[in-house]
Amino acid sequence: MTNIAVGFDLHPELVARIAAVDPAVRVRSLAQGARASFGGRMPYPTELQARTTRAELEAALPEAEVLFAPWAGALRELSLPDTAPHLRWVQLTHAGAELVPPALARAITFTTAGDISSSWIAEWVASAMLMFAKGWPQRWRDQQAHGIAAVEASEPRALAGSTVGIVGMGAIGTRVARLAKGLGCRVIGMRRSFTVRGPDALADEGVPPHDLAYLLGASDYVLLSAPLTPETQHLIDATALRAMRRSGVLINVGRGALIDESALIEALRGGVIAGAALDVFTEEPLPADSSLWDLPTAMLAPHVAGGSDRYYERATEVFCDNLRRYLAGGPLLHRVEPERGY
Repeated sequence: MTNIAVGFDLHPELVARIAAVDPAVRVRSLAQGARASFGGRMPYPTELQARTTRAELEAALPEAEVLFAPWAGALRELSLPDTAPHLRWVQLTHAGAELVPPALARAITFTTAGDISSSWIAEWVASAMLMFAKGWPQRWRDQQAHGIAAVEASEPRALAGSTVGIVGMGAIGTRVARLAKGLGCRVIGMRRSFTVRGPDALADEGVPPHDLAYLLGASDYVLLSAPLTPETQHLIDATALRAMRRSGVLINVGRGALIDESALIEALRGGVIAGAALDVFTEEPLPADSSLWDLPTAMLAPHVAGGSDRYYERATEVFCDNLRRYLAGGPLLHRVEPERGY
């Protein structure tokens, strides 16, 4: 018998799908009733972390061989692997793995949800580009002021013909590249594997990491969709921001620490760049006293770009697929590589 612990209040129908994968699995679902505190809706992983208590997880772990976890952050205070002697595999509901300690990922197999939300994130990125191109931030300010400012201050621009620079051509970056090209944009994509500039299958031009300044200066919109690693922390600092066009817009759907937020605040205040659309922050939720809230050229969202009414259904599908592979002794999809950090 394979004991599976579901570390959050997953809908009973989805729990039943996991149990139906094989008669040899026994599923225990934790934090039952948490959905009621969210008005019946299924909360996002960061919200679930607060609803799945350490005591609940620790009570389930001694018997669990497999853990379906809502958020890697929920595991950080647990003394793994000591408190889970039988735990062999943890399936996360999200794509990022930077909160998984490398030593723990070497002792226990971790897998992510892969690219389940890449298409939804690409839609969010496209909407952000369109909002800035069409002057919506100024139009919202006009509405609050009950008056129309000079149209010239935010004259609508065509998105077609603009250049989109993508830092991180993984699942999200490639989805955005396809969507941007469909909207008539030129795409420059940065890949870790590139050593020189050259053609790219999904971008008009591919560049290596050491050509970041070139990508920044050539782009009207810069998307950050790279994983957070020691090499990418504060990748966008004051120097990088000065390399961008004054009319440029920075969009971050990767991780908050990819950006030096203090440098970004100063750049937005000083008009070094035209705007920023941020779905992720160094500290989440974004503190109420953050200066980002008061910047008229910043569009902020609470880490929901990848959200969807089908999020947990898709995450469960990924888990069930991997569970079949696990029970058959096959290779798991989206396995975390400790040395790479994702």
